[in-house]
Amino acid sequence: MFRAVTRHKWAVLLGGVAGRGPVWAVNTQRRPIWDDYGDSGTTGPEAVAAAAAAAAAAPDRAKVLQRLQDTKFDVLVVGGGATGTGVALDASLRGLKVALVEKADFAAGTSSKSTKLAHGGVRYLEKAVFELSKPQLDLVVEALNERAHLLYAAPHLTKILPIIIPVYEYWKVPYFYAGCKMYDFFAGAQNLKSSYLLSRENLSHIAPMLDQKKLKMGLVYHDGIFNDSRLCATLAISAVERGATVANYVSVEQLIKDKTTGVITGAKVEDQETGGTFTVNAKIVVNATGPYSDKILQMDANPQGLPEKEPEKATPENALIAVRNPKMVVPSRGVHITLPSFYCPSEMGLLDASTSDGRVMFFLPWQGKVIAGTTDIPLKQVPRDPSPTEADIQDILQELQHYIQFPVRREDVLSAWAGIRPLVRDPRVAEGSAGSGQTEGLVRSHFIFTSPTQLVTIAGGKWTTYREMAEETVDEVIKVGKFQGLKPCTTRKTKLIGAQHWNLNFQAYLQQRYAPLEDSLAEHLANNYGDRAPIICEMFEADKSSKLPVGLYGDGDDKVKNMDANAFDYPFTIAELKYCIRFEYVRTALDFLLRRSRFAFLDAREALNAVDPTVNLIGDELGWDAEKRAAESAKTKAYIKTFGV
Repeated sequence: MFRAVTRHKWAVLLGGVAGRGPVWAVNTQRRPIWDDYGDSGTTGPEAVAAAAAAAAAAPDRAKVLQRLQDTKFDVLVVGGGATGTGVALDASLRGLKVALVEKADFAAGTSSKSTKLAHGGVRYLEKAVFELSKPQLDLVVEALNERAHLLYAAPHLTKILPIIIPVYEYWKVPYFYAGCKMYDFFAGAQNLKSSYLLSRENLSHIAPMLDQKKLKMGLVYHDGIFNDSRLCATLAISAVERGATVANYVSVEQLIKDKTTGVITGAKVEDQETGGTFTVNAKIVVNATGPYSDKILQMDANPQGLPEKEPEKATPENALIAVRNPKMVVPSRGVHITLPSFYCPSEMGLLDASTSDGRVMFFLPWQGKVIAGTTDIPLKQVPRDPSPTEADIQDILQELQHYIQFPVRREDVLSAWAGIRPLVRDPRVAEGSAGSGQTEGLVRSHFIFTSPTQLVTIAGGKWTTYREMAEETVDEVIKVGKFQGLKPCTTRKTKLIGAQHWNLNFQAYLQQRYAPLEDSLAEHLANNYGDRAPIICEMFEADKSSKLPVGLYGDGDDKVKNMDANAFDYPFTIAELKYCIRFEYVRTALDFLLRRSRFAFLDAREALNAVDPTVNLIGDELGWDAEKRAAESAKTKAYIKTFGV
């Protein structure tokens, strides 16, 4: 049965008013889940020791691969993005025996290339009001509640961000003000902070980079901002802590089907590092592969569970395509760029509510830089590694220039990246029907689809609602698998690793306990690793050289003599990389430079300078030979060069 999931228990249809359509009521009595924001327990030696012990208890890759082969699992999750890791965590907490495989790294696709906002979606609220659409409003209210969950579950990775809407015409002031207040209202008890007006004078002081000529006022509302790929890795490791068997760089090559019933009983997988293949047995398989969902659905449709054959004629164009003619996913390329911090206030974001082509564009302070985006370019096929075009980058810069009074320069772009937006449609909709070929009008809700082979597919949605998507997917798994005696879903009140003993004073604890520790380094560790940060700090104390930037690893005095002063601009240390290799399943240089540290997203040119030292350190830890190191270095540099540099 196929169903669109847009309902929300806090938004209920009451009826029509004078023929004008539905109205809604919002639960405002529930205690805000983020009341506990920042109050996560005691910080001290016992808490630090507990975090270190939990990290050390995680199985290494060899043990994980052996468990995949030896265990009969209740559920095998395919896909290590936001949804897949969320499903693995939820299912593990309920008592299911869980395996997860990801063909690349956690968050290697869309889940590392989002706008980094935990938000309800102001544009969806606008559509809901003007179209009198209950499904649109349900999506907003659902996301607003899940936004509060992110602030509770991972407060070290998620922060409240005020966002300014500059207003250049007086008649728009009441329009935007009413919209922001409605946004607050539909959040109910989960509202973060009340929206408010800013006078032109105050706005000019807060955001001096804005062009003042036509500026009238500003509206400020609040959403959350987070570190997406670190959150995904945190979900994966949290699932491991709860008993899940999780492996990156293991791809599904074939779905195994019972010869009599045709029901899927597992998958044939390949270890991407060795090329070895084996079977993972599971009662239920979940397809949580995001933009690549159609690839698994193609296997599902094949009697032997095999993927569609690649075109016989090998061409450069064919090599760039991951999924041909997708039926469920409506692919769209979304591009973001990274700019220096002076393009935006350090503590507030900017929203362009009316771009030249009707899109919404954000300019947000993030990790000490400014990210700007996004574009929305419809695609016919799903690419393997989407990359931004120069036209995409210029499009964002031109929109930004409408607001900024100094020249917006191409050379200021530090990085640029592209992801495939997770838009979906009901695959039963015939080709060519309304809405099936364009992203215009598609709501980023999610679908759950259970095929006759008992493959459960979860597709669509957005980062903010990953937890509810996972909950509903596991509900479906339990129903299809007829599992009994399980615990109820507890993810709404589950803190992720790094959050259990973290609080708003954790940076102060690190700087006092591990003095001298620079402000920027302590802030980076506290806000990205939470209560696991002391493990890295202990490495500093054991070996002072591990506190050096990762780009200075391995070359001794010669490297220091010839170093670029910019090497010290970023807080990514040798110890941090060692931690990620040992406790977060980093297997390649891109895993660290892109997804654990975010180095290449923040400054692709500087990240290029750190490639060889990063490869050498990983090689030393994992035992790579010279040939493997050379190949890894070349692959990493080629990929980072697609980041707009």
